[in-house]
Amino acid sequence: MATIETRGTSVRVCWRLGGTRDGARMSAPFKGADPDAVHKLAAQAKKLVEAYQHRITRDEVLRIVLGVDEAPKTGLTLAEWVKIWYADRKPANPEALGLGEIQQDTLDDYLRVLRLRVLPYLGHKLLTEIADEKDGERLLREWMKSLRKSRVRRTKHNPAGNPISANTIRTAHAVFHMVLAAAVPKYITFNPLARQGGSKKSRLGLPKPSAFEGMFLTPQETERILAHCDPHIKDIWFVLVRTGLRLGELLALRVQDATVEGDEPEIRVRRALKHGDRIGLPKSAKSIRAVTTDSDVTKVIARRCKGKGPRDLIFPCPGKKRDRHAEPTWRENNLNRRHWAPAVAAAMRCGLHPPPEPPKPKRGPRRALRPDEVSTCGCPGVLRRRPRLHDGRHTHATDLIRDGWELHDVQKRLGHASPLTTLTIYGHAWDGPKRDRLDELAERRRKKLMAEDEAA
Repeated sequence: MATIETRGTSVRVCWRLGGTRDGARMSAPFKGADPDAVHKLAAQAKKLVEAYQHRITRDEVLRIVLGVDEAPKTGLTLAEWVKIWYADRKPANPEALGLGEIQQDTLDDYLRVLRLRVLPYLGHKLLTEIADEKDGERLLREWMKSLRKSRVRRTKHNPAGNPISANTIRTAHAVFHMVLAAAVPKYITFNPLARQGGSKKSRLGLPKPSAFEGMFLTPQETERILAHCDPHIKDIWFVLVRTGLRLGELLALRVQDATVEGDEPEIRVRRALKHGDRIGLPKSAKSIRAVTTDSDVTKVIARRCKGKGPRDLIFPCPGKKRDRHAEPTWRENNLNRRHWAPAVAAAMRCGLHPPPEPPKPKRGPRRALRPDEVSTCGCPGVLRRRPRLHDGRHTHATDLIRDGWELHDVQKRLGHASPLTTLTIYGHAWDGPKRDRLDELAERRRKKLMAEDEAA
């Protein structure tokens, strides 16, 4: 609902685009020497906004109320089309998806991107306006410009925040492209985000994708972290590094999914932990796989399966109080904040050169060290990087490649949908270590210089 606010001699009408909580904030100010005339204009603006169900921008309101422009056109807006698009793709039975159907959590992620990056800027616009050959491109360029200016992670020490990444912008573009493509040809004649024939680049000037930022740990680093993991996550980190499973796949494993006897012990990935502590299908069809385990991992799995029923979780959240119909699944953010971050921080602290103690308060005990308070010395053995739990998967993949595994075998073990994905992420590992070759080059250079000195 639109509201009228008075501030001194100024009166403004405030509303959200589309009338939803995630719509962009709009306000149309009116100011003049005659207070009655100003309030009359504001009342007209409020009626106009409500008549068009809040699907009108500040500039449009000002132009119409002041008699400069005509009323906006009517039709299906982008926000209305997104609701239809989402409802049409929502799976009737999430546990039995057909070919080409989108998983519920993936669909929810798409909707989250649209609500955060697209609808606040363009949700009130008609589909025909967005696809208009003249004005549509202007709207899309303004949208892309607004994305480039968007900032996140505003804190007390960084009130301006950081700009969103290039990959975030590209993801928003890709999801928006998919939504508009579904509206062709019923509502629009073409997809305005599609590349023109023969063009290799987007007309909107998409930023180049950011380089992959996975972390590949050395055996010394993984062992130091393991030594500082508390008992709740020690086995989780150990199995991640030795199997390459995704964290969600590991946390959804049941006793019936593991074989710990025979010549080929294995873990069968059939489920994954989703948003909201829900267990659903893995990321893709290729993610449904069997992963062979070594002897050490098999012992850990066997120990954790002992005394449990076939449908019990192998890695449940300890002490989690839920109703009797719910499973004791982990919350990934809770696991990371309460267990993983302290373990990494402890591995980054040196026993000889610990970080300074927190200041003693006037009353009460001294607070504990924060995860960002670590040692800055150069002592050997101290962890220098902040890996994620997911980097255990990257570390395992790199270990396989450097041990001589072929591309197809690595792809199958990791559950990648395409070998191109494996090659894009881990292609550098197939090059092999270069230190010995560089040392040989440096040695040849030294010998050459010595020979030249002797000749002189």
